[in-house]
Amino acid sequence: MPAPVPPGYTRGPIIFMGPLTEPFAFERMMQSFWDEAGGYGARILIVPTAAPDHPMVEGCRRWLLGAEAESVDVLSVADRRSAFAPEWIARIETVTGILITDGNPLRLIGFLGGTPVAQALRRANARGRVICGVGRSASVLSQHMILPVQAAPVQEARLTPSLIRFAPGLGIVNRVAFDCDEEAGTHLRTHLPRLLTAVAHNPFLIGVALDPNTGAVIYANSELEVFGAGAALIVDGWQVEETTLYAARIDQPFHISGVDVHTLSSGYTYNLDLHQAKSPPDSEIPQAGYERFSSF
Repeated sequence: MPAPVPPGYTRGPIIFMGPLTEPFAFERMMQSFWDEAGGYGARILIVPTAAPDHPMVEGCRRWLLGAEAESVDVLSVADRRSAFAPEWIARIETVTGILITDGNPLRLIGFLGGTPVAQALRRANARGRVICGVGRSASVLSQHMILPVQAAPVQEARLTPSLIRFAPGLGIVNRVAFDCDEEAGTHLRTHLPRLLTAVAHNPFLIGVALDPNTGAVIYANSELEVFGAGAALIVDGWQVEETTLYAARIDQPFHISGVDVHTLSSGYTYNLDLHQAKSPPDSEIPQAGYERFSSF
């Protein structure tokens, strides 16, 4: 569960990013995170999902240092014992931004789940710190973490309970379940069946999937805003009328009706409380050649 927001604080932004596959997109996405973390005064903690010396970890660290963040540390969690270290808990209390890099989400949860470091990450966001997950690792921000499974060939794909499996995530946000695929243009073929299955498990959920080089940020007012090169797929179960997933065998098709489905491009917002999508306001600034990677 998300940590409660103390009196006098506002919950920090929660950023989901799809895989960063283009150098220019990487820079724009890092710029967006850097801005939210405080810019030149940013104190960043990178949480690796892969090994701390993974090239993406080093790439993020170098970019942030080059952008003149005040400090950039890498959380070295090699085992669960590391996640009980008082020095890391104290360090999390001082940062302005937390960046979880792409990798194996189960590896990270296996190290952090139920530890003081995980609690400190939730408290930091509740006290206004931005937290961001990239690629597959963005799923750990959710309380309900969608895990990848072996995909069936497209011609054999059916809406069955076997399309996804869940695991407990960090619980930074409890309403949004994030799904990630590194191939562009997979919303209808891959993400939609998986997110429909997710909300059939629990219609409270709002499923979100992102194209590569695309992000979505959730603000304290429950507004989700899309930014970047591609689109976000949103599958909202709040008006589900019926689902028969509970009675279906693992490989048997099930029924679900009343689901809201939206595909939103950069600048569009979705209110998680009102369950409403909204188009971006008109701008007098020319956007040609820039809007694909505009900061939110």
